[in-house]
Amino acid sequence: MRKIILTFFAIFSLFALPVKSAEFSGGVSLSYSMIDTGLSDDIDNNGTTDTTKDISNDIGIPSLFLEVGNQVGDMNVSIGLDYIPLEAEFDSRTTTQSSIKEKGSSTTTGSNKGTADVSNHFTVYVRLGQEVAADTELYVVAGIAAADVDIDVQSISSTNKKETKDLEGEKLGVGVKRDMGAGFIKLEYAQVDYDPISVTTSNSTKVTGDIDTSNITFSVGTSF
Repeated sequence: MRKIILTFFAIFSLFALPVKSAEFSGGVSLSYSMIDTGLSDDIDNNGTTDTTKDISNDIGIPSLFLEVGNQVGDMNVSIGLDYIPLEAEFDSRTTTQSSIKEKGSSTTTGSNKGTADVSNHFTVYVRLGQEVAADTELYVVAGIAAADVDIDVQSISSTNKKETKDLEGEKLGVGVKRDMGAGFIKLEYAQVDYDPISVTTSNSTKVTGDIDTSNITFSVGTSF
């Protein structure tokens, strides 16, 4: 419901109030992404957590963006689409675990392994900016992120499991935009809080990952 409200608010802000002519722009971005994931294993999928682990992974991610903007009152309002054209490994982890799957059976000790590769990552966002100096704008940004994630889980107590899941999240950040004559640059800090995703193996071992990212993004673009 929050995602529907956010999208409606963006469209309403841009088109429902008195505006000047729309401006289209596009460009490229490079993000330094700090990815934090909270992982948990429920060996018997009975609602209890048997192991937990927090992991971090820092990567550089390029992307492409398109925006359409308008001036609403004294605010600059833009709706944008950001697309990551490459596949990125968000997380990879190994953890040691002991498991007793049935009463009377011996204990099995080994390593659980998992990777999460993200592709087709899109972010739809709205920017609300205010000019604070000549050719310089401060803005806030909020958006909805969606992607495909290929998960490969290797459990000590079951066969390997590979699945493709939908990954969704909400973006919130702040930034500064500077017009440079022939184009513009942007510097932005934003966080994306993704919904938890889970995979259940053949013997009911449930592995859950909760991914959050903090991103510092530098963008170069031009209007057309």
